[in-house]
Amino acid sequence: MISNLVSIMPELLMTIFGLVLIAIDVMTRKNSKSGVGYFGIFFIIIAVLASIPVGGFKIFGFGQTLVWDMYSFAFFCVFAIAYILTTIGSVDYLRERDILKGEFYIITYFSIVGMMFMVSATDLAVLYAGMETMAISMYILAGFEKKNLKSNEAGLKYFIIGAFSSAIFLFGLSYIYGYTGTTKYAEIAQMISANGLNNFNIKLGMVMMLAGLAFKISAVPFHMWAPDVYNGAPTPATGFMTVAPKAAAMGAIVRFVWIALEPAAAQWQLFFSILAVLTMTYGNLVALAQNNVKRMLAYSAISHAGYMLIGVVSMNELGYQAIAFYTMVYAFMNIGAFTILSLMKNKGIIEDERLESFAGLGKKYPIISLAMLIFMFSLAGIPPLAGFMGKFYIFTSAIKSGVIWLAIVGVINSVIACYYYMRVTIFMYFKEPEYEVTVDMKAASFIASLIAVVFVLVIGVFPSFFMNIVKFMIV
Repeated sequence: MISNLVSIMPELLMTIFGLVLIAIDVMTRKNSKSGVGYFGIFFIIIAVLASIPVGGFKIFGFGQTLVWDMYSFAFFCVFAIAYILTTIGSVDYLRERDILKGEFYIITYFSIVGMMFMVSATDLAVLYAGMETMAISMYILAGFEKKNLKSNEAGLKYFIIGAFSSAIFLFGLSYIYGYTGTTKYAEIAQMISANGLNNFNIKLGMVMMLAGLAFKISAVPFHMWAPDVYNGAPTPATGFMTVAPKAAAMGAIVRFVWIALEPAAAQWQLFFSILAVLTMTYGNLVALAQNNVKRMLAYSAISHAGYMLIGVVSMNELGYQAIAFYTMVYAFMNIGAFTILSLMKNKGIIEDERLESFAGLGKKYPIISLAMLIFMFSLAGIPPLAGFMGKFYIFTSAIKSGVIWLAIVGVINSVIACYYYMRVTIFMYFKEPEYEVTVDMKAASFIASLIAVVFVLVIGVFPSFFMNIVKFMIV
């Protein structure tokens, strides 16, 4: 009984604090709803500190259907980073649009509970429960700006396609359960080890289930929802959606293939290799043609999922550690970029994110232009920034595992990505504005951007320190 409670202590703490947030929201005045988000930051920091697995122990609970260990804690830290940056950076944006409501922070907070169950799951039923808890929250966040038709469209599209992908996942799960008689990762591995993957039902079940997970990371060809959803959702929500759910799905995939599919490594390695190449290449090539920065970052988010999949294909500890490291780096640089983007205004047209709106910002607003330049360079993988080190560890893991060709494809795609990231900086520093551009940098957004910039620089200069932390967490 005690071990069961300890195994879900972080989720319990988050749930209790989430209920307290609801009470705080009820008692908070309409013009002070940002306080709900700040209380959420305080609570999530307490939850992180209280749930550190001292000594690297593993605690299994509820019949070994989930586990709390250093690996789970590593991704919990990523979720916390995403929540903190999103909360601080969203206040001004939400207030300007008259949608500053406590529900935004509460929904974002509870979505992390689902993400934690996804990463901690060692049973497909627990994985699905966590995935749906996360997904429902994301549907609401995508359509949070009710008076905006694009936001309504984003929420509806996400819901319809998300429900479809969940059905595919469940259908695949039913095939696996029917063949193996279990939903536990370890027992599935034993069945595959004893009987192989020759049976059509188990093959079909695995492909359908992995396809459902691929949807959550917007991997090609399961990406069709991502550009429209990311473009239509409120910009702070988009930043969060491109980072935290992707990290949760990657963490769940790694644990599943690490345990359940270990006997069938050759088959799923080929599956994820194809996904990685398609995802990287498609995301980067389509991003090249985008003139809207927000939509460009949406396709960029697709390509970054491809880079992370290289770590899965590597099938070694360095690859899995590199994924955790990359998600942490990605949280800082991508949410930072969306925070800057959410501040952009163009002659009173709030939602205009065209490249032309960045023209001349380097001279007029040097501080935020420098921050945006750092985020773009880091996303492109230019040294000595954190994004470069993230890709370095990912590609190194592929080389060490012998899939050198995949690392080469990744490097080529990184070079392609440099073009569209550099376009933003070229407009900021080398183009004259075609019209007056107004940018409002308020205190909260400035703090969020500053935190992200500092960590992008520090992680890039001292990568081994942060990589050692992640290594300690996962091993």
